[in-house]
Amino acid sequence: IYYRAAFVTASATAVSFALASRLGFAAGAAGLALIAIMLRKRIIPKMEALGTQIQANGLEAIPGFRRTHVTAILVNIVQLVAIVWSLIALGR
Repeated sequence: IYYRAAFVTASATAVSFALASRLGFAAGAAGLALIAIMLRKRIIPKMEALGTQIQANGLEAIPGFRRTHVTAILVNIVQLVAIVWSLIALGR
């Protein structure tokens, strides 16, 4: 659900900024929407496959699951920083 919500929110934000003639911010928001799509298509299936392996007693899959999860979290933090920065920049 997170990635879908991120996509919808970022897409709506891109349209709003474009309508307000803030094309740089619109492009940034569109980039966040594309990142959400990419992550949903790549990270979720990989985590599900690793989770299935772990449940089938494949303990060797745990480090891969953790790496994938940490990568997703780090990308989400970068997205959050970009969003907060844009809000601060708009507030000036």
